[in-house]
Amino acid sequence: MLIEIFCGDMPFRGRRDGRPVVPAIIDDGEEVTCPVCGGTMYPRSAPGKSRHFYHVSDDAGQRCSNGGESETHERAVARVEVALHQQFGENARIETEVDVDVSEVPTPVTERRADALATFDDWNPYFGEGLAVEVQHSHEDKDVHQVTHDYLAAGYSVVWIRAASVLLDTFNYDTIDAEFEQDDGSGYAQRTSKASRFTNCQALLYDGEHAWERVPPYAHPRGQDDLITYDICTAQGCELRRIHESDGSYTYTASDEYGPDFPLKALKNAIVREYDRDPFWKWAGSQYHSAQVEKLLATRPEIERCRGPKGFHEWGRRETLWTNHSDQPLIELRECMYCPVRLVTNHRGRSGHSTFCLYGREPDLDWDDVYFQASPPRCDHYLYDEDAIEDYCPKCGATMETPDTTLRDHTSWIPP
Repeated sequence: MLIEIFCGDMPFRGRRDGRPVVPAIIDDGEEVTCPVCGGTMYPRSAPGKSRHFYHVSDDAGQRCSNGGESETHERAVARVEVALHQQFGENARIETEVDVDVSEVPTPVTERRADALATFDDWNPYFGEGLAVEVQHSHEDKDVHQVTHDYLAAGYSVVWIRAASVLLDTFNYDTIDAEFEQDDGSGYAQRTSKASRFTNCQALLYDGEHAWERVPPYAHPRGQDDLITYDICTAQGCELRRIHESDGSYTYTASDEYGPDFPLKALKNAIVREYDRDPFWKWAGSQYHSAQVEKLLATRPEIERCRGPKGFHEWGRRETLWTNHSDQPLIELRECMYCPVRLVTNHRGRSGHSTFCLYGREPDLDWDDVYFQASPPRCDHYLYDEDAIEDYCPKCGATMETPDTTLRDHTSWIPP
């Protein structure tokens, strides 16, 4: 004989054929499996109570925690599932607690778990691939902004609705639909909402793409034997990184675990500023609000590989080559403190259009200023002081066997 098992709360979740189900869509006498204890449950209705599941077993002393403190949330999700069934009928697959694939979206996670999801058989002109319903309760800890972005970017619409609203006697699909109709509603549809609105990345918001820049591997704290190739988005407010996988794909993360482990002040002598009025830390903060070390390494052209103690050039003695009417230096020649490489900086252009040129030996200071506006390719190699370093390109770090024949003279890229 089957005996009903005591359960302090009414279960509103079960599984049939491995998929989550709610009592409203299960006929009387049809058994389901409890997702907590694995026991058998049946649905039932009772006066003054919502339709729910109850346990049966041959052991009357057995207890189960299905229900518990999440009962309010589960009841709400169960009612949402019924509303979705009533609205979309045979045109969609309705599921609860289902994972939505967002692996193609540049985001630190690959899946988002929807409380309830209607996945359409064909692309819906208003909702897209499907409609995710997120039921918010007092203990809800989901990042609404980021989760909304991920659903929209993956082709789904999403609506956020309070559990208290779902549990009202008047609740039906119209309550969900109203969130999409209101100007200040919490429903975000494919037709009316853009994923880029829900991001703290300025580049993604305005350009539709993260501002990816490669973090140089020579600054990697783990040395040359364990290099991780990755890019960082250099937009303000964004700390997303993408790791290059061997198959050509990317893994996205917001963690800095793969990055350099030295402090910001270590870059003080590696960066050339047009004006040095502000302390270095204050200047760096005005350039980037977060992940400053990685973003400066990825974007500053004067930070290049060096055999010095930090792995990149640190600029020491400098000489002014060109000044403005106020005697402020605009073109300067600098020397690396640890190798024979020279740096010519040209700040005569508009902000953000400075020219930085590396030379393996001291350039001819009689050149006309037009030459300093030229910018060599990323690397065709430059001839440098062969007596000091005879097999090392200061631009790309390549080791050359015969520098006098394989490295081009630094004047080779200058326009005639």
